[in-house]
Amino acid sequence: MTRRAFLAAAAAAPRPNILFFHADDLGYGDLGCFGSRDIRTPHLDRLAAQGARLTQHYVCAPSCSPSRAGLLTGCYPHRTGVTGVLREEHDHTGMHPGLPTIAEILAGAGYHTALIGKWHLGMPPAYRPSRRGFQYFYGFLNGTVDYYTHRSTGGGWRGRAVTFRNDNPIQETGYLPRLLCDDAVRFLQQKHDRPFFLHYATPLPHLPYQVPDEWMTPYAHLGGNRARYAAMVAHMDDEAGRLLHTLDQTGLAHNTLVIFCSDNGWVKLQPAHAPIGDNGPYRGGKYELYEGGIHSPCLVRWPGRVQPGSEVKTPVFNLDWFPTLAAAAGAPRPPAPLDGIDITAALRGRPLPTRDLLWTFRDDLVKTPRSYACRRGPWKYLEIGGEAMLFHLDHDPGETHNLAARHPRLLEQLRNRAYTLRQPGD
Repeated sequence: MTRRAFLAAAAAAPRPNILFFHADDLGYGDLGCFGSRDIRTPHLDRLAAQGARLTQHYVCAPSCSPSRAGLLTGCYPHRTGVTGVLREEHDHTGMHPGLPTIAEILAGAGYHTALIGKWHLGMPPAYRPSRRGFQYFYGFLNGTVDYYTHRSTGGGWRGRAVTFRNDNPIQETGYLPRLLCDDAVRFLQQKHDRPFFLHYATPLPHLPYQVPDEWMTPYAHLGGNRARYAAMVAHMDDEAGRLLHTLDQTGLAHNTLVIFCSDNGWVKLQPAHAPIGDNGPYRGGKYELYEGGIHSPCLVRWPGRVQPGSEVKTPVFNLDWFPTLAAAAGAPRPPAPLDGIDITAALRGRPLPTRDLLWTFRDDLVKTPRSYACRRGPWKYLEIGGEAMLFHLDHDPGETHNLAARHPRLLEQLRNRAYTLRQPGD
């Protein structure tokens, strides 16, 4: 399709439905379309062929809760009130109620909003999805859940049942990821008299490494948790296939914006152990500001707007999805300032305004010291526990050559930008 035809189709298209497929702890290199040789992901590979791969897509934090808070609010984690993983000691609190979420904005614009899957942004009633713009919720409130008993194994309410339908606790049997996908299929199949926003937040491939036996057969040769993890990624890909097939069957595909990404990289804090996930060419993983922790695979299919089979190499943030989706829906921007920007131009192959991407993170439980990062063009400043590093990511995506001594002036500039995220007590 020519560029002129793309623009004409875009001008004529009604407001799109939105399906946001959110993976959990997925490594950058664990999809076929991002280089995996071990795991077969035909459905997500098809999505890539029908849309764009965003190969410089970042998340605002290298762990679940702050990354998800940033996605939903378009704001850096320190402004959401969620700067680290919500654990049992945080059961009384959650994401700042004063910030509007993209679900609230879209609901106000007439969208039917639903969250199916993982929340992990607050356990008390005042912080739950139904209070944050989601008109329908089915899933679990905490961070980590046993996929068969549906009880918390961490990240809130440990040992308790955590599955809900709207505000009502429920007890069901079966493999939870399968139940969640079944419900998402039902949501897509129902009659829609208005556009919808479905945030499908699968818990896969986050531990515990549990998967039905039949999914293990193709990956048994990988052994141990790597085999179970691979089978879970394959199950996640099957979920994507079921949802995409449902969009095709119902005639919704032509006017549905589909986005797939992960909340952070696969955890890689114990390098002496056998690898489980694969963060591709990147160093580090979850809980770290190295590229492996914050560089997320991302796919976008938007018929008439995004060129099939294209690659978006512009650095973008998960904070950008709030203003981008609001613009796609014709919804007004909230009065509160956003830290993300509308990246529709980049999705269409056009440049974005020059900007710096910033991070700060700390996690005492896994012994991640206070860390800062700033990316400007190909350059990245990284500070971990007071040690300053400077990398040229175009030449050194694996962050192996510290150029701090060669570029002291640039180092100082990027350090000062990163420090704008400093909070009292840092």
